[in-house]
Order: sequence, then structure tokens, then C-alpha cells
Amino acid sequence: MALNRALKYASGDVLCYIDVDLATDMSHLKELIESISLEGYDFATGSRMMPQSNVKRPLKRDIASKGYNFLVRIFLHSKLYDHQCGFKAFKKAPLFELIDTVQDKHWFWDTELMVLAQSWGFKIKEFPVVWRHGGATKVNLKKDILGMGSQIFRLRRSLEKQSKKKAVKSCEGCFEQN
Repeated sequence: MALNRALKYASGDVLCYIDVDLATDMSHLKELIESISLEGYDFATGSRMMPQSNVKRPLKRDIASKGYNFLVRIFLHSKLYDHQCGFKAFKKAPLFELIDTVQDKHWFWDTELMVLAQSWGFKIKEFPVVWRHGGATKVNLKKDILGMGSQIFRLRRSLEKQSKKKAVKSCEGCFEQN
């Protein structure tokens, strides 16, 4: 995936990516970067779903996005409101711990990254943003909803397997049998 390669070749301790359509108001850039560099978060993300967010987009996209994020919160036990806002920053070392464990190479990439970051115990800041729909998009709602739904369940199974492995590993040496 091009984003993975770009992040791996980037220099600096704080890495970020911003959607090319600049839908998120750039007045939030300072907060995004300072969340990592000054406040000590490992990951930071803008949110279009928080009550204080100011978002303008077509109703169909709004409903799909809210439904998607609701499903991620329910099935993947995420605490985030918005998993796919294209306005994220990362502390380099924690990102590099996770980046190769992310299996998806398309639209689910950032959801998977942020859910894994939570499950690994990284410190995440989510903050409301001003966001305006950028017009043309490569998103195909019908196709992408099905694809993302299957990715939610793939990640859920993966997290359940990891949880079982952690439980067994943490219990090694807990019992003594004669």
C-alpha cells in the first residue's frame, strides 16, 4: 500500500496524513501535530462524529458513515467516534510497531490501525473538526459497505484469537500440578 510505504520512508518523530481533498479544515493542523509532539499521545485523529464537530456532507454519506462507525464501536469495542477521518498523526515508534500487523490495504486500513492501537494500549486523542464534503469521490457505497462489513468481522475474529492467546500466555505458570 502506498500510504504504508510513504510512512515508512518519512523522517521525523511525528508522522501525519491528510486526505488530498483537504476536507478537514487546516486550522486543526496545529492541534493534530501538538497532540503527539506536546501532549504525549501516540495517535491523534480528527473526528467528524463528535457532538462538537461541524460537518457538511450529503445525507446518504452521513447516514452510511454514522452506521459504519456505530458497527465498529459495537463489534470491535472501539471507543472512537470516527475511524476514517483522513486527518491523522502518529508518533513514529508506536506506528511502526503496528503498521505491519494491519492486513487491509484499502478503505479499512485506518479503522484497523486505530482499533489495533486501542487493543495494544496506545494513547489516542480524538478531537472534533470542521469538515466539508470534497465532491468527487472514489467511494462506491454498495461495494464498500459490503467490503468493510466483511473486514469488521475479519478483524473481530483476529482480535478474539489474540485475546485468547494473551489469556493463555498471561496464565503460563499460574498453576502447579503434581
